[in-house]
Formats: sequence, structure tokens, C-alpha cells
Amino acid sequence: MQYVVNSQEMKQFDKNTIEYYGVPSMVLMERAALAVFEEIKLNCPDKNKKMLIICGAGNNGGDGFAIARLLHLNGYFVEILFPMDESKMTNETSKQYEIVKRYGISVHTHLVTFGYDVIVDALFGIGLCREIGGELKAVIDAANQTDALRIAADIPSGISADTGEVLGVAFEADITVTFGFAKIGQLLCPGAQYCGRLIVADIGIDNQSILEQTPQGKYLVQTDILELLPSRKAYSNKGSYGKVLVIAGSKNMAGAAYLSAKAAYYSGCGLVRILTAKENREILLTRLPEAILTTYDTEQIDIQQIQECIHWADAVLIGPGIGTEESAKILVKAVLEAKDMPVVFDADALNILAKEPEYKKMLGENHIITPHLGEMSRLIGKSIKEIQKNLIAAAREFAKEHNTICILKDARTIIALADGKWYINISGNNGMATGGSGDVLAGLVTGFAVQSGKLGMTAAFACFVHGRAGDFAKIKKGAHSMLASDILEQLPNVLNDKSKE
Repeated sequence: MQYVVNSQEMKQFDKNTIEYYGVPSMVLMERAALAVFEEIKLNCPDKNKKMLIICGAGNNGGDGFAIARLLHLNGYFVEILFPMDESKMTNETSKQYEIVKRYGISVHTHLVTFGYDVIVDALFGIGLCREIGGELKAVIDAANQTDALRIAADIPSGISADTGEVLGVAFEADITVTFGFAKIGQLLCPGAQYCGRLIVADIGIDNQSILEQTPQGKYLVQTDILELLPSRKAYSNKGSYGKVLVIAGSKNMAGAAYLSAKAAYYSGCGLVRILTAKENREILLTRLPEAILTTYDTEQIDIQQIQECIHWADAVLIGPGIGTEESAKILVKAVLEAKDMPVVFDADALNILAKEPEYKKMLGENHIITPHLGEMSRLIGKSIKEIQKNLIAAAREFAKEHNTICILKDARTIIALADGKWYINISGNNGMATGGSGDVLAGLVTGFAVQSGKLGMTAAFACFVHGRAGDFAKIKKGAHSMLASDILEQLPNVLNDKSKE
């Protein structure tokens, strides 16, 4: 797992490295420039290509001047555009500026014709908090309209490092080389789209620079699958890996139950029981014979039967396709009143929680909710636009208030824990915006939860695995043709993938 930080945290870690460890600021600047230079060499080895470095007056501009020098000394044709006031340069940037002038590198002060093969953006860094306008906006607009390879140093100019918001205009990078840690705005949309391929470079600001100010946010990477996947014992049986109860599917709505239950099985849990409307019996027996099947009559709920099923389980998923009728409310209330065990509330169960405030008050530390933006809007009484402005805050506030885990689903899903810690999921793609994808995730979360005592990390792990399955499915089917069942059937391939990349 890797930390993700906001702009203030990053500035503090930079300061810690300089003041506590004594690493000179110019050394960090040189290492940042070298990281970008190496990426340019890797992607553009042809030294006949023309390169332009757009530099600002802050330390990000200093990185840019140093990048230009490294390219010049290695035989590349490089020019600099510095469209700002020289008097506003930081000390480090002013020194780098003097160096490039002595090397005779051309420096333009106004918008130039963009006949370049590579453009490097070092105009604004992570401290930008105002909209870009005037000539600087024109520079970025012109750069975005070229066919050049566009590389951003640390962050694309115009992207908020804290929210991913576009501040008037933003540089559209093919590659972003960021320094030390990924920034929140680089992982959230739309910032993630402007970053292109994100590379986190080690420039000497690392976990030791944190000192005692540990960031609350993290994200998972491919190697975490190998580390977090629940282990299998040599001497074990189906009871060793937990029993999952999936309460899903209303009359003639068997698909949600099938997708959720099979995803739970693919997680590695030992047994899955489906509790569903009696009308779904035949199709589920045919499609998933491995599952234990119990049915109920929606017109006349047998509460004792429901309680027996809940008591049988080690973890419960409730909600996919159950509807919001009175029978569904009875099911949700029965689960809320059940013994102390992991419970995942998804889909219709969330809509019932939103309509029944007393039910919502019963949420607790072993509960996980999995709302998309519409469901979250109903749960907290805020508009989707309000939630989108700060996904992280919305998820964290709900998790804290209800002492639960909130998986807030969007293009980048946020997993918030009651203690303030949170994760952002960076796997997945837009082909996963298809009916049933959430059912697969809900089953996967529950299946992993029954095998692990760390529910917060388990929730983040399940989201990452789900996204990776979507990435595998996209390769096979393409984004336009993906179905939820395609994501489902890629889960074994993800969990069996030994790749560390």
C-alpha cells in the first residue's frame, strides 16, 4: 500500500527532509529534474526531437530549468518558455535560471509557435489554488492543442492537488512524473485524466520524511494482491474459510443473487447460502449448484426461517435486487438485529436505510455500506453535485458518524473507515459502468470479509481486486461490450496473477 497526500502534507514532508534531515532544497530539485529527464529519455531517445520546457516562477519552474539543462547537456535540442515575472522567482528557481542562461539555452518570455515534439509542463506545482487566466491560460491551451508528447513535472498545471478540480484550465499530460508521494488530486477525477500515466518518483522524500505526521489516505497496487490475499491452510475444509449468506433477488430478479453469490465463492470463502424469493429457485439451482439455496414467500415472511439463516452465517450480504417492499424491510431489520458479525449493505438495502432513519441508527463497526452517488445522496440528504465536490469528506463523515465502513462508489471509489483512515481505489475502468457490476463487488467484499478480521483493509482490497477484474475484462471484451458477468469471470485470473507489475 502507498500513501496518498494533500498539498499541505507534501509541503510538510518536503520541509521535514530539508530541515530535519538536512538535505538541501537544491539537491531535491536536482533529483526531481533527473527523474523527469530519465522519463523523457525513455520515451524519446531520438535526440533530433525538439523539446520545450514551460517554466514558472516557483520551485516547480526551478525543476523545469534543471530539466532543460540536463537535456541540453545530453545533446537534445531544448528551449524554455518562461512567461512570468522574473522578480517573483524563488531563490532556488532564480539560481537554476542563471545556470541555463550561462549554458546558452534559449529562453522565450512570450507564447511561441508550438513546433515541438516534447513539451514539459513545469509552470505550476502542487500549491496552486486559484484559477489560471490571461496569457498563462493561452500558453496551456496552445500546448494542449499540439501533437507533442506532453509530460508534467509533479502535477499538470491547473489541477488542484487536493481535489483534482480543474482551476480554469489544465495541462493535458500524457505522462506525469510526481515526486515522493501521489497527490489526492492526481488520483481523483478529473485530475486523474489530466495526469495520463502517473509515475511516482523517489527524489529523497519518502516514508522517513513523514516523521510522526502519518497521512490518513492510502491506495493499493498490484503487489498488494499477493500480500493481502487470504491464505489457504494445508489442513482445512470448507468450514475453515467461512460461511456467507447472500440475501438478494426479489420475484423474478435472480441475476443480482447469482452475481453476488458467485463473486463471494470466487473470493475463496467456504460456503455460500442464497436467501431469495421462491420464484428464483429454479434458475439459481441451475446456474449456481454450488450454493445452498433457501427461498421465502414475499407475501408471508417466515421470520424464524430468516433468523436461522442469519444465525448459520459468519457474514451477510443484503440488498442486491431485494426491492424496497415491506418484505425487504423485514429482512433488513432482521439483519440489523442479528449477532455481531460482518454485514454488507448494498443496493436496495441502502435505499431502505435511507427511508428508515431508525434503521440507519443501528449501523455499527462490523457493517459495510456500498453506495453509489445516487444512493449516497439519499442516505445523507445531499445532492450528487455536493457529494462529488468532495467525495472523500462525504465518505469519511458518514463512516465516522455511524461508526461503520463506507465504500462510496464512483469513477474512483473511496473507502472510508470510522477512525478517519481512508483508501482510494485506482483500479478499474469506464467499461465497468454496467448493470450488475456493483453486485459482483458486494459479493466479493462479503466473501473476503468472512476470511479476514480487518474489515477496512478487506474492503479496500476487494475494491482493488474488483477493479483489476474489470481491467482484465476490458482487455478481453473492450469497454463497450463488457458485462458484469465478464468482470465476475475474470476474478480467478486476477487472484491467480503472480505479476508484480
